Amino acid sequence: MAEENSAAVEKNSAPVVQFSYDNTLEEIDGAMKSFQMKFKSKRWMISIAAYGLITAAVNFSIVINPTSVFAYAALLFCSVGLVYSITDRSRARKKTIDALRDMNPENYTAVFYDDRIEIDTVIKPKANEVRVKIDEQADDEAISPLKTTFIIGQDLLEFIENDESLLLVFNRQQIYCFPKRCLSVEQEDKVRDFLTEKISWKSEN
Repeated sequence: MAEENSAAVEKNSAPVVQFSYDNTLEEIDGAMKSFQMKFKSKRWMISIAAYGLITAAVNFSIVINPTSVFAYAALLFCSVGLVYSITDRSRARKKTIDALRDMNPENYTAVFYDDRIEIDTVIKPKANEVRVKIDEQADDEAISPLKTTFIIGQDLLEFIENDESLLLVFNRQQIYCFPKRCLSVEQEDKVRDFLTEKISWKSEN
């Protein structure tokens, strides 16, 4: 359970590491690729295997009987199905990236404690967006960061690393991407060590 309100979490410990970051669309796409590679669905793999086996069988039947019109039609069907299955995850990523492209950019601040990870999200206005200020209270509410807290040992958290980023996966559904370009060498080492020691070993059980 990711807690949106962390008031119940004890705040007396000093942070292990703290940093601010943002995400490019390329980094998000890379994070989704890494996520898909780690958590390949059985349905996706079975679909590819099935189309691959059927395609091989149809090819063999064409070699045996090259005049069979049905075999060529079956080969076309299987080839289209195989290509569709292989590219299914790419299409899913493209739809996500296209949706994010139209959304307002976000800035984040991550704070790692021994027992929890806190991430503040601030949604920024677009470059061509004019924000109309109605009153002080409304303006403050609009820019207030959204805080998300993950509790080590309670929430289902997993760690992935790729060339561009360190990735925190929540509940095998949400990805939090910490770009290495936003981290100093010391911060990167601390984040990697934290996620490896406190999360990775639990994921293997």
